[in-house]
Amino acid sequence: MSVAVLAAVTAAVSVAPATAVPEPRTERITVSAAGEQLAASSGGPSLSADGRYAAFATADAGVVPGDTNGESDVFVRDLRRGTVERVNVATDGTQADAGSHSARISDDGRYVAFISGARTLAEWSEPSATRPSDVYVHDRRTGRTERVSAAPDGGTALVRDGFDLSGDGRYVAFSAARMESGGSGHTRAYVTDRRTGETRLISDRVPADWYVPNVRLSADGTHLAYTQRHPRGGPGELWLADLRTGEQKQLNVTPEGEKTDGVPAGVSLSANGRYAVFSSFDDALVPGTPAYTWELYLRDTRTGTTRRITHEGTGGLSGGQLSADGRTLAYQRETALPDGGTADNVYVRDLATGRTTLATPGVTGEPLTEGYTAPTGFARGGRLLGLASSSAQLVPGDTNGESDGFVRRVR
Repeated sequence: MSVAVLAAVTAAVSVAPATAVPEPRTERITVSAAGEQLAASSGGPSLSADGRYAAFATADAGVVPGDTNGESDVFVRDLRRGTVERVNVATDGTQADAGSHSARISDDGRYVAFISGARTLAEWSEPSATRPSDVYVHDRRTGRTERVSAAPDGGTALVRDGFDLSGDGRYVAFSAARMESGGSGHTRAYVTDRRTGETRLISDRVPADWYVPNVRLSADGTHLAYTQRHPRGGPGELWLADLRTGEQKQLNVTPEGEKTDGVPAGVSLSANGRYAVFSSFDDALVPGTPAYTWELYLRDTRTGTTRRITHEGTGGLSGGQLSADGRTLAYQRETALPDGGTADNVYVRDLATGRTTLATPGVTGEPLTEGYTAPTGFARGGRLLGLASSSAQLVPGDTNGESDGFVRRVR
């Protein structure tokens, strides 16, 4: 090769552009099909594993054409194409005749689970004498909608706010009060296998007068975390059940394994169920924890160790969300303002390196100085984070005065 040709090749290589690293940015995703902001409040998004699809709920009637039911509905936004579809509809497309909320989407974006009080989404054996509240799953590929929870008489199972969907969409976990004949009337934790149709009672060690307000499935469907509470403000317990072996272990325990009197809440699991992050009003979980404060804890269920999560040496954190591999943690921190008020900000921490970054910079690049903001879950290997926020400072042009759902590219 001649010197001239070699020089030309070298020059061509030297000016080739490097692969661009995406800049951190925040996008509001709870908007209409035309991209317009909504006039009603929206919940934070549930994201598919690759971050392409975001499921959310809102009572706004302008998200898609033909929304005339006057109720809160569940939608899925394709963040790549910008399209939006309503998914809390019957298999034949009939609208829900009552509100739907709390969407969960499968890893591939095909299945969406939600809670609804509607009677028009599936066949009922007879009119319900009780106001319904049940879990449904909509298949976006086939258009089929199925009711997952049902009482022995075919009526409503009275599902409360606690429910979850496994990553493949096969398993649905929920807390309900009418799944068994002659039951106590208090909510219990159940898991339904949508492939076989089997529903199992998981919280079989709950005292008769206690109830289960929260459940969380690991993405691989092998573990279920649930909280059980005393109905009159007494102690609470956080349990982790291995759905393969039936083994259960309490997570909110002292370093010696003793039960505590605190109240756990807001659990999030890694995809394989090894790591659990939760909040608790209990200073006995980790030595040196201040008394009478809500704190955030990370539990390694394999080693049986618990650590308290702090921010710049102080606690009082909440809203913990783990990435699928358990390496990345998002949490909510209340910030005191000069005028005596407070604002929430969300931070993301690499648990392996300890590096912590602000996930909620406003349009000025500074932390938020107004509103409520909380993380709703990770996607794309911890690189994307869903947010629910009432702040108008996250993106330009946010003038609706309502809570919205956002996606933050954290790295």
